[in-house]
Amino acid sequence: MSYENNGFIVNNWQIILWFVIAVFTAGGVFSEFTALKTELTLVHERLDNKVIIINKLEERITSIEKQLEYERGLLEATIK
Repeated sequence: MSYENNGFIVNNWQIILWFVIAVFTAGGVFSEFTALKTELTLVHERLDNKVIIINKLEERITSIEKQLEYERGLLEATIK
């Protein structure tokens, strides 16, 4: 019985080798996809924070521009 099991391994060693290689390759691919997913999540979080900051800065610029236009209009009105 033991000889039959060993005979299978000896006769089909290429199939077993290909199976082992496929398992290790699949593990490597899974690891790479997991790393890419983590990196992509980090990039999205950073991008979201930058968009929030840009929106706040745009609001501040709009507020400052309104204040400057008000002051310029007031100055022109007082001169005339």
